Amino acid sequence: MQTEMKPLEVVDAPMRTVVGTTKTYDMQSRTAIPAQWQAFFQADHQIEQSVAGAMYGICADSDSTGTFQYTVGQEVTNRSATLAPDLCKVELSEGRYAVRRAFGPMSELPQVFDLVFNKDLPAKGLKQRDGACFERYPDDSRNSADVMAYEIWVPVQ
Repeated sequence: MQTEMKPLEVVDAPMRTVVGTTKTYDMQSRTAIPAQWQAFFQADHQIEQSVAGAMYGICADSDSTGTFQYTVGQEVTNRSATLAPDLCKVELSEGRYAVRRAFGPMSELPQVFDLVFNKDLPAKGLKQRDGACFERYPDDSRNSADVMAYEIWVPVQ
């Protein structure tokens, strides 16, 4: 199956707080991110006041060597909730985002990311601003082990 994509949108979003687990990767080790997702689900974290309906994968704190922090988690309504020792909190900034919505094999997600950064943003004259980029995985009745609905959110000026 080929990935189905909707046209790039530019939306204004409120600040969000996500609670989850974080690990460090680089462009070579990023292939291990699916194992982080599996470990998150297997741990069956009890995240207080989580918002039903979506999961998040957040890329933050990237540096010039290509190293970045990746968080798997759920949005929460209580920003000051006490966290279990193995969990962390990530704030997603309020503001304007370029959003690409897609449905397809997760193996194609890196190519969709590349499309957003290398074609979509330049074609719209958009520049990335400070803030984390993230994937949002909404509930979708079509989701299966092989294909999923997902959204790529990039903070833009």
